[in-house]
Formats: sequence, C-alpha cells, structure tokens
Amino acid sequence: MPYYIMPTNDKSLKSVTQAFHILEYIRENEPVRLTTISTDLSIAKSTMHRYLSTLIENKYLVCQDGQYLISSAFLEYANRIQTRDPFYPLVNAKIQQLANETGELVQFIIEEYGRAIYLFQAIGDNGVQVGNYGKTSGPLHSTAGGKAIMSTWNDDRVVDLCEQTGLSKKTEQTITSVSDLLTELAETRSRGYAINNQENVVGLNAISVPVCNESGTAIGAVSISGPRNRLTEKKCDTELKDILLSVSNELELNYRLL
Repeated sequence: MPYYIMPTNDKSLKSVTQAFHILEYIRENEPVRLTTISTDLSIAKSTMHRYLSTLIENKYLVCQDGQYLISSAFLEYANRIQTRDPFYPLVNAKIQQLANETGELVQFIIEEYGRAIYLFQAIGDNGVQVGNYGKTSGPLHSTAGGKAIMSTWNDDRVVDLCEQTGLSKKTEQTITSVSDLLTELAETRSRGYAINNQENVVGLNAISVPVCNESGTAIGAVSISGPRNRLTEKKCDTELKDILLSVSNELELNYRLL
C-alpha cells in the first residue's frame, strides 16, 4: 500500500520531517526492506540508505537480516509519557482494577492532534486480544472513547476536526457523516456514555465515559470493550454504565485533589 509523504510548511526542516515519516512508515509495516521503503516513499535508494543509516546510528532503528524495525528506544518515550503526570499512575491502577472486575478489555484514552491515543490498557480474564489495539492511536469518531471525549466539545470544534481529518470508514457500521456524528454525540451527552457498535472492529462493541476537568472538558475517557454478544446494549445500559460512571467520578475527584 503506498505511503504518502505529507507536505511541509516553509518553516519546517524537510529532512527532519522526512525522517519522521520514514519512522512512521516502518512502524506501520515492519519488518521491511530498503527497496520496499524506497519504492513506497518514492525516495531514491541511495538517499533512503543514508536516512536509515543515520537513524540506526542514533539507535532509533534496528536492522535484522536486511529488514528494518523500530528500536526499543521508543519505549523510553512511551514510559515517560505514562508517568509524567502524577494523575496517570492513579488512572493505570484503576484501569487494572476495572479489567479484573469486569474480565474485559479496559482502556484509558486521551485525545492528541485529533487522534485517540490509547494511553493505558488492561485485559481481564475474558478480555479479547484484538490486534489493532497493539497500535497506540486511532480515529476518534469510530471509537467509544473518542466519542466520549468529543461529547464534551461544542459542535463547532467537532465540525472543525471532521474537516481536518475526515471520517474514515473502518467497518460498515462506522459513522461517516458529520451530521450523523453530531446526532450521536448529542445522544451520548443525554445518556452520559458513548457506545461503539462494531464501528472500529467487526464483532467488537465498547462503552465509554469521559473523565473531565473542572470546566467539563474531557482529559480522557475510560472504555470497556468486548464481543458484541457479551457487551450487549442491555448490559451496557443496565450494568456497565454505572460501573464506568463510578470510576469516572472517582478519577475526576482524584484529579481535582492533586
């Protein structure tokens, strides 16, 4: 699948931007060979080899049997993000507790640059192992956590985001209309929780509630995901919503006391 380089503005250093796009490409396609990277990114092999050699020299890539992979150096960055805020260890502990209680896949999601970032994750005894969740980010509009966060925004902010990122279709159930998304977010505000009915992964449902600051804007969202036959609409509305709202209220109180 072709990978397109995003244009840079006049003030950016194009070589730095290019290096990051190369890293992003390798992250999504690893392990991958020089020829493939060069072809997909439309960069001469000699130039690409210099980029890759420089990234290896700085320990951001490794090369095994002629194939390039992201190095473990990025784990240090991830660990720093997960511990830099004194609130985050409290969140992580609560996510682990909730996974043990429900037996399902539980996540804490934040929004950054218009994307849903899966900051913490815990899998209960019956939790599904979904390959896509190995990734650290995804669209907001097709996830329960993303919709929970957007439900705390005004409509203008939602429309602005849609114009910037579009509404990509992940499954046949994905909302791809701005007006439909606004309607869904209004319903989310009314009932107090967001749902994902196979909108991101076929066969997987989810429920999520926002965790808000004093002004009512989401600082993140807690979600529970599971097979659609187990996370039914009835179970979400009669059981899981109360569990999530209790967790959200506890986290909000802890956040304000820090």
